[in-house]
Amino acid sequence: MTKTKSTIAMLLGAAASMLAAAAFASSGGGSSADITFMGDWFPRLVNFAIISIVLVYFLRKPTRDFFKNRTAEIERSLRESQEARDKAVAALNDMERKIRELEAETKGLIAEAQARGEKDKQALFEEGKKAAKDVAEQVKVGIEIEVAKAKADLAVEASLLAVDLAEGKLKSSISKQDHERIVKEYIANVGGRG
Repeated sequence: MTKTKSTIAMLLGAAASMLAAAAFASSGGGSSADITFMGDWFPRLVNFAIISIVLVYFLRKPTRDFFKNRTAEIERSLRESQEARDKAVAALNDMERKIRELEAETKGLIAEAQARGEKDKQALFEEGKKAAKDVAEQVKVGIEIEVAKAKADLAVEASLLAVDLAEGKLKSSISKQDHERIVKEYIANVGGRG
């Protein structure tokens, strides 16, 4: 409806302008010699006043509505801009909060990893000590076994040497007659059992 009224007002203004132009043309356009205020300027001023009044009367409401609508659009744009700014500020604050939470979480994870690493290090150290102790125990047992084997070997070797030594002493201390007598006694003892 506002567009219709503004169109009508523009048509009326154009018609009034055409009437004023026709009135000016009908006056003969006048030459510079017979220009008088009442004869030439007064009708022009009256036409201008009529056109101005018609234009103001018909265009004031569309013009006022135009500026009112434009003001409303500007206010709406400002309000939307303010809302968008508020949303952007809220989003920025939310992102900053999330960044702070992420930094705190990262620090917590680092501290937890360090504590876990220290705990694992201590567990590995204890496990290493236990393994070293087990190896030392195994070495000790191995040494004891080797010492026992060496002692047994030495005992066998010593007994063989003792037997050899005793045999050598016996051979050197027994004469041929003693030897023959021992053999005869042995055969008699063995022969008597059979």
